[in-house]
Order: sequence, then C-alpha cells, then structure tokens
Amino acid sequence: MNLFGSFRILIFLELNISMNNKMRLFIAITFDEQIKNRIIIVQEKIREKAKKGKFPPAENFHLTLVFLGETPQERLPDIKAAMEQAASVDEKPNSPFELVFNKTGFFKRGAKELWWLGMNATKKNGMDKRNSSTETGLEKLQGRLVSELLARNFKIDSRPYTPHITLGREIISDLWPFETENIIVPFNRLSLMLSEHKPVSGKKNKLVYTELFHVNC
Repeated sequence: MNLFGSFRILIFLELNISMNNKMRLFIAITFDEQIKNRIIIVQEKIREKAKKGKFPPAENFHLTLVFLGETPQERLPDIKAAMEQAASVDEKPNSPFELVFNKTGFFKRGAKELWWLGMNATKKNGMDKRNSSTETGLEKLQGRLVSELLARNFKIDSRPYTPHITLGREIISDLWPFETENIIVPFNRLSLMLSEHKPVSGKKNKLVYTELFHVNC
C-alpha cells in the first residue's frame, strides 16, 4: 500500500470510528457486479416465496472468512500482517481459486430462517474437487487465517467454518432448499471490511460494509 493509500485509510478511520476507538470488522471475499447480479436472481426466488423476511441489498453480498467483531483501531497492522501471511502460503502462488456456488439452504432461528447460498465444490487450476473428502483450498485459506489471527491473540469463534452467502434473514416460508446454476467466482484477494450503521434520511439506519484494505492471494 502506498503512502497516499495509507493516508486515505487514516482519514477515513478518523472520520468514521466511534469514540470508543473500536470497529466492527470481518475478513471476507467480495464480488463484482456481474456475480452480484447472478446472486440476486437466486435471492429473488426466495423473496417471491417468502411470507416475511429481510433481504440484504446486492451491495452487501460477501463471503465471510473470519468475523473479528469489535476491534481496537491499533490492531489493524496485526490484522494486515495475519492476512498477508495466510495469503502467502500456497503451493502455487498467484493461482486464483474458483468458488462454485450452486445450492441454497437455511439455518433455523426459532420459527424463522436465515437463507444462504452455498457451494458443493472449490476449483483450483481447473480441477473440480466436488465430493472430495479432502480439505478444500478455501477451507485451508480460512484455517490459515484463523491460525495467524490466534497467534496474534485475536479471539476467534471456534465453531466449524460453514462458507455461505447470506440471502435473507428472519424469513418465514414454505420453501425448501434448491439447487441453482453454477455461479463461478474467481478470486485472488482478501478484504478487511468495516461494518457500521449509517443514518438514512427518513429511514432507519442502513447497514453499510466498507473495505478498509485488501491483500492479494
């Protein structure tokens, strides 16, 4: 990151971080507009059948790798170092993964559901690992991230990692999970994201995700 880029981040943080000097952060893979438009098509199928629910806008679609939660500003360099170290360990550097999203599902939340878009495969260098019992490239990357963050004394959720893109929350419907056409997402970068609620004129606060910086894989 050049000096100007670092200066822009510093100004952004000074303007947007609350007085308690903490930020709500997560590390994620983000998507381009073409991928977001394809995810919207899947989301709309759920929205059409839902009796009730909350559906995030396309601009908020992402794949979380690690949720950090409320984090002091001074830990940013440690997070960046962990991301760089995790991304640098690879049998074949500069060879991007392809994530294949092709199924929906939901987590029960009482009488309501959180619907998601998930995947049956992770591809790398053209090889499809569908139905493989070996750890996928994505899971290895996520595991390295967790290890690097734990080594720097971050507190990380110990539950097993379940990669998914959230399509809707608090949903009530009679819909059952279904498969979709393959949505292939190549990626070669990790993003540190800031989550915050911003006031919108005449409406409730809007949830906004902003990239603070990224690391190439």
